[in-house]
Amino acid sequence: MSSNNISIILVDTQLPENIGLVARSMYNFGFSDLRLVNPKLDWPSEKAHAVSVDAKSIIENAKVYSTLREALSDSTLSIAYTARKRDMSKQFTDNKSIIKEIHDEHNNDKLAVVFGGEASGLTNDHLSLVTRCVTIDTHENFSSLNLSHAVNVFCYSIFSLMRDDEKVVDENSLTRGNQNELMHFFDHIEKELENRGFFQPEEKMPKMKQNLRNIFHRADLSDREIATLRGVVTVLSDYRKTEEI
Repeated sequence: MSSNNISIILVDTQLPENIGLVARSMYNFGFSDLRLVNPKLDWPSEKAHAVSVDAKSIIENAKVYSTLREALSDSTLSIAYTARKRDMSKQFTDNKSIIKEIHDEHNNDKLAVVFGGEASGLTNDHLSLVTRCVTIDTHENFSSLNLSHAVNVFCYSIFSLMRDDEKVVDENSLTRGNQNELMHFFDHIEKELENRGFFQPEEKMPKMKQNLRNIFHRADLSDREIATLRGVVTVLSDYRKTEEI
């Protein structure tokens, strides 16, 4: 799931400060598509702009819609966060489960994430328009979260999984890229060691080379580390040749 495929939709928001704080949460975790449905305040808002700090571009580019249906028009999957389960035929799930599901099953979807206003949240009519409803686990004594805090929970949760994916891609790319460089390094060091008579007795040379290669394989070297080792071998070889002259 790319952050570019995720839109944050705020419905019936009353406080401009909350919109500014939502923009900051989005900016913290790499999201930029903010949509406002029927905001209960004057827009554009200087207060929202001021509170957003470095996320001013998100405020400036926020889209305003008169209805939730319009705001959802380009989404292929929509989820709504609500503090309580309703008496309606709707599938509810928790934040942890929906984040995993999005990550595992909906990578190519255009996702809309909907949050209700501060006064009464989302109506049943709003919820009837979305695919899934989500609750955030809290202490049983107080389940209501501030709007920006709820957005922050979602943004951080999905961001963490996306970052994990990036790390896996980076590590796999590093490993695949290293193989060819590692083979060149083996050729380099083995040639220099062979020239210096390291592989003795000669009949044990194949086994000694295998042992040497396994040492470096276990080290799981990066491209930079391989380049450094090749530089070390080159310097030692050149120094030895200078001594011989």
